[in-house]
Amino acid sequence: MINELHEIWNIKTHHQVSDIFTGYESVYKQLDTFTKEVYDKDPAGTIDSVFDIYRDIGLVPIIYFTEAGLITAIRDFASTTYHGVKKDRIGLGNNRGQEISRFLFPNMMTAEPKGRGSNSLKDRFFDDAKLKRAIRICFEFRDGTHLVYPTAMRRALELVTGENIQNFKPLNARAIVEHLCPVMWGRIYDYSAGYGGRLLGITSSNMRYNYTGIDPNTDTIKYLNYLNTLLDNPGTIVQSVSEEYEPEDIDLAFSSPPYFNLEKYSDEDTQCMVRYRTLDEWFSGYVEPTMENIHRGLNKQGLFATNIADYKSYDRKEPYEVCNRWIQTAENVGFRFNGMIKMMLNTRPGVGNDKLEGREKYEGVYVFTK
Repeated sequence: MINELHEIWNIKTHHQVSDIFTGYESVYKQLDTFTKEVYDKDPAGTIDSVFDIYRDIGLVPIIYFTEAGLITAIRDFASTTYHGVKKDRIGLGNNRGQEISRFLFPNMMTAEPKGRGSNSLKDRFFDDAKLKRAIRICFEFRDGTHLVYPTAMRRALELVTGENIQNFKPLNARAIVEHLCPVMWGRIYDYSAGYGGRLLGITSSNMRYNYTGIDPNTDTIKYLNYLNTLLDNPGTIVQSVSEEYEPEDIDLAFSSPPYFNLEKYSDEDTQCMVRYRTLDEWFSGYVEPTMENIHRGLNKQGLFATNIADYKSYDRKEPYEVCNRWIQTAENVGFRFNGMIKMMLNTRPGVGNDKLEGREKYEGVYVFTK
């Protein structure tokens, strides 16, 4: 599998200077010469020079691994300190582990935010205008050194349009599950496994959870299975849809479900965007049967938790309001709403927009009892 991943990412032998690499190590000294002062003297020329370097090497600016590097990174991740849940809140800073999923799940880099097409991180990198815009962001909105290193470039590319496929932070997953299910060998059911964030985070816990994750996406399942082989406490991966899969005797069902039309992961007929054309269809065809299966599968003390948020999409101006309807549907199925955990998010105030400064921004994890 590692050779297949290297082929997908177009990694050559000469790029692999160590077990964990970016492929740009040979030009770091050259990139160091592009300081803020250099940019201020000749913005257009500096952007063109940096652009030529990135185009010459041609690798999407993320962190890459050999298999030995992956094993090392996973072991290091397992020993990482992190922010737990305190007063139903998780603070910022639980960012470790995301680089593993970025590499292991190349289909995350080609998925389409909001179904618009050609707007993935990989698409942006290979779009000349967007790459140059990202380089400009590096110089005009960052301080310090290494302004145009690959890590900075990836972050800038994410800002170019503001629409990105997000992976669940592994350390947040670990914190939430340890908070909701402080039981050794607890049985955890992830009803939308996605790009491995919860698999990595939950299985790394000292609680030695028994993790079962399902997902319908064929490519995603392939990469989840590979990640699973590298773990010290592997889980169980199943290709299925939560509308049909029936878990048994679980202590906690926890996931971040796919929104019916927000992100296009593939054209397979198992995908929410393909199956359900309206919000009503999504709730009746996906949400309600998923909840019914979970309700039957939970043990008496079991909990059901969901990370979900109201959202905007390209097809209309008004936001889709799903949170209150999610709670109502769960209560109709037989659950009792038990509160919410706030996962704090970074805010990026616009230039001159003082109204946003200091604003509390978060996503909710809604918790239910049987």
